[in-house]
Amino acid sequence: MNQDTATQSVSHSPILVEEPVLISNERDEIELVSQDNQRTWIKRTWKGIHWTVSGLFGIVSLVIVLAILAAIPIVNLLALGYLLQAEGEVARSGKLTQAFPMLNQARLIGGCLLGIFLCLLPLRYLGDFTSDAMLVDPNSGLTRFLQILTSLAAVGVFLHLLGALAAGGRLIRFFRPIKNVRTLISEFRSRTLFSDRSLAVSVFVRSFQLRKTFLLGFWGALGILTWTLIPTGLYAVADAPQGPQILITLAGGVLLTLVCSWVPVLQAGYACEERLSQYTQLKRARQLFRRTPLLWTLALLLGYAMSIVLYLFKIVAPPQDALWLLTTVFIAIIYPARIYIGWVYSRSSRKMDEPWRIWRWFWSLVSFAICGFYVFLLFFTRNIGANGKLVLFEQPLLLIPSPF
Repeated sequence: MNQDTATQSVSHSPILVEEPVLISNERDEIELVSQDNQRTWIKRTWKGIHWTVSGLFGIVSLVIVLAILAAIPIVNLLALGYLLQAEGEVARSGKLTQAFPMLNQARLIGGCLLGIFLCLLPLRYLGDFTSDAMLVDPNSGLTRFLQILTSLAAVGVFLHLLGALAAGGRLIRFFRPIKNVRTLISEFRSRTLFSDRSLAVSVFVRSFQLRKTFLLGFWGALGILTWTLIPTGLYAVADAPQGPQILITLAGGVLLTLVCSWVPVLQAGYACEERLSQYTQLKRARQLFRRTPLLWTLALLLGYAMSIVLYLFKIVAPPQDALWLLTTVFIAIIYPARIYIGWVYSRSSRKMDEPWRIWRWFWSLVSFAICGFYVFLLFFTRNIGANGKLVLFEQPLLLIPSPF
C-alpha cells in the first residue's frame, strides 16, 4: 500500500510541476498578442491621422495653385483644363477618389511654399528690427551688428532653401538642414547629383501635362462660348424691362435657359471623352438626363446656385494683389459642383433603363424652372457687376471661375 501511494504521488508530481509553467507561458503569449494589437491599433490610428492631414493639406494646396493660375490671363485656361480633367476622371471612373488627379504634385508645391514662407519669416522680423534700428541710430555699433547679422542670415537662409529644394523639396526637408547637406554631399561624391536632380525636375514638370491641360481648357471654353455667345448677346440687348428691345431680350432669355439646361451635360461629356464633338451630342445629353433626371436636376441646382453666390463677389473689381485670394473662393466653390456633375454623368452612362415618363417630365420642368430662375437673376447682375454687361458672358460654372 505504501508502494501504491508512492507510485501515485510520483505519477502526479509532474503534473503539479508543469501546470504553472504552461499557464505562465499562455499568459505571456496573451500579453504579447495584446501588446502587438495595441501597437497595430496605434500605428493604424497614426497612419489614418497622417493620411487625413496630408490629404487636406494637398486639397488646400491644390485650390491655392489653381487660384493663382486662374488669376493670370491666358494662363487661366490651365485652371479650366484641370477642372475639366478632374470632372472627366470622375465621369470615367465613377469614383470620387479620382477627383484630384494632381494631388501629389499640388501637395509638393504647397509644401515648398509653406516651407519657404516659414523659413523667411524669422528673416523678415530680423530685417524689420534692423530697419527700426537704422531709423533710431544708424551709426551705433548695435545697428552695424544687426546689419551684418541680417546679411549673414539672408545668405544662410538662401543656402538652406536651395539645399532643401535640391534635396527633394518636401516640407520636412526645410526643417532638416544637416540631413540635406549629407544627402547632397553623398550624391555629389557619387557624381549623380546634377543628373538625378535634372531628371527629377523634368519628370515633375512633365507630370503636369501642360500642353494637354491647356488645350483641354481652350477647346472646352470654345465649346461653351459656341453655345452661349449668341443667346447671351441677345439677352444683353435691353437695358431696362421696357421698350421694343425687351422682346429680343426675352427671346435671348428663353434660348439661354434652354442652353443652360443642356450645356453642363454636354461639357461633362467633353470632359469624359476629351473630344470637341461631344458638344454637338445633344441627343446623347437628353438620353443621359432621362436616365437620372433627379440627379441632373440637383446638379443644375447646385451649380447655378453657387454661380449666383459668386456673382455677388463681382460687385467691386478687386485689386490686382488680392485677386488670387478672391479667386481661391471661386475655385473652392465651383470645384465640388464640377465633381458632382462628373459623378452624375458616370451614373447616367452606366444606367440603361429609364424611369416613368411622368417622373422624367416632372424633373425636366423643375430643371427648366431652375435654369429660368438663374437666367432671370442673371439679368440683374450686370447692374451690380463691375464689368457691366460682360458679366453675363462669364458663367463661372461653365467657364473660368474668376472674379474678373
